[in-house]
Amino acid sequence: MSEPARLIGVDWGTSNLRVMRIAEGGRVLDSRSDPRGAGGLSQDAFLPVLQDVAADWLTQDLPVLCSGMAGARGRWREMPYLPCPAGIEDLAAAVASPQDAPGVRLVPGVAVFENGALADVARGEETQVFGLDALEDALVVAPGTHSKWIRTRRGGIDGFRTFLTGELFAAVRKGTILGAGMGDPGGDDDAFARGVRRALKDPAPTAALFSVRVEGLAGRLSTESAADYLSGLLIGTEVAAQADMNDRPVILIGAASLCRRYAAALAQGGFQNVRVADAAAATAQGLWRIREVLSR
Repeated sequence: MSEPARLIGVDWGTSNLRVMRIAEGGRVLDSRSDPRGAGGLSQDAFLPVLQDVAADWLTQDLPVLCSGMAGARGRWREMPYLPCPAGIEDLAAAVASPQDAPGVRLVPGVAVFENGALADVARGEETQVFGLDALEDALVVAPGTHSKWIRTRRGGIDGFRTFLTGELFAAVRKGTILGAGMGDPGGDDDAFARGVRRALKDPAPTAALFSVRVEGLAGRLSTESAADYLSGLLIGTEVAAQADMNDRPVILIGAASLCRRYAAALAQGGFQNVRVADAAAATAQGLWRIREVLSR
């Protein structure tokens, strides 16, 4: 007899949607993906899209828990950002339903406040963090368009910092003289390592970026390798900015190719204890653990 589902978990990113049937303990039984991310949907489009992707699952009288950008401003229902430090009980206490879907509950994001003013925000990563183990005084690094460095303490989120790395990488390649003729990234690990070394030596980002052009003019960097060097510069800048935390264990969570690069950059930056976690599994486990708190 097959294992029964206990939860419908929804991970609604800006660009993609993933819906999961989750069994006891957070194990994913089935998963469906769709390109209709939250960034392109109006408020009244979320429920029809979810029904289109998972209509048969939604008839099984299971709780539905959704994390990610469905709770962003102007989307399905704006969910608040909870101040750090925040624990899983705080997230569970703040879930709420959209007006047109009382059976769906949305997970809030988390925020950093400095002197009472909003300083940084995260939405979606908080669920992944609570799906991980070994969160005592660790760093959870989530590479991507907006990379997050999340500090954990006593099993909760103590604070975090956001870097515009992925978006800046794309903008430099497409919109500046540095990107002229630049090849695709991923083919030259040595050029990547050189970029990391340059950033660690002098983490001033705008000066480091211009070295892409200088290295090319000097004949030390080919157009085919320039994207890897640029990637190293930007990721290396992140590592340099967080170097005072290199005594903490690091958990990387994200696309495998990006995590591999971050692991290499972290090693160059003196971080000794680095491991990679499965992002999809962490999201499912985080949603399950929030559901467990709600069920108490």
